[in-house]
Amino acid sequence: MQIDATIDKNLAKVTEKVTRPQRSRSYNLCVKADALRFAKLYKEAVQAYLQAIMMDRKEPQAYLGLAMSYKYLQEYRKAISTLHKLIAIDDSKDEYFFELGVCYLSNGEPEKAIEHLIKAILINRENLEAQIQLAIAHELVDEADLSLMIYNKLIETNPEFLKAYYNKAAMLMGQGDFMEASRTFFQLIKRNPDYYKAYLGIAMSFDKMSKFKDAIRYYKKFLELKQFSEDAVFARNRIEELRAEHFSRDNSLSLVKSGDGIDF
Repeated sequence: MQIDATIDKNLAKVTEKVTRPQRSRSYNLCVKADALRFAKLYKEAVQAYLQAIMMDRKEPQAYLGLAMSYKYLQEYRKAISTLHKLIAIDDSKDEYFFELGVCYLSNGEPEKAIEHLIKAILINRENLEAQIQLAIAHELVDEADLSLMIYNKLIETNPEFLKAYYNKAAMLMGQGDFMEASRTFFQLIKRNPDYYKAYLGIAMSFDKMSKFKDAIRYYKKFLELKQFSEDAVFARNRIEELRAEHFSRDNSLSLVKSGDGIDF
């Protein structure tokens, strides 16, 4: 029995030597660089990726990792340059165009972001994050109608993609359309009642529409879910301000019931 076990071990070693590919020096440096990046040691990761590229100038993962490290260091021009080099090697991955679009957005160049985000979507129409970023880019170049069209299409085709509801509502608030923003936030909490930011958005929308009782009600709902957040300080202060400004001691505030004063 022991002899058989020994033979099996030896056979396993031989098989391993035959089937396990020899890893290159560049590959090993990429593995090290990835570990540094995942540990948020971005400067150290940059050096390791550069060494990997010196060993093999056609290794896509080294360029991608290098670009991501530059992005996290907020060195967007370097990230953009690296991604262009990567795409020159391999232009078949939507991820590469997506990251390039995001870097252009972060660098304050939404027009160029649009071009590359569209390419990412053409490669992979299921890349929902690319569509979200494309909507943001269109908003930044004063093409809000295109942004709204993208958000509406995302909500229609991917109703569980909650970020589309939130971004749409936030954009509507920025445009001053607080009624439609509040309707969109309500759609969001129907999908996920624990989406605390939506309650704050509803409260702020009602506040802007001078529906102060409703505003206080939803500020309180937000506080029930996120009482220790930074926004909680604003919500508590705003409740006190609204009470002092609009409700006297003799006319004490009575919270509205669900749906009171709201026409959706």
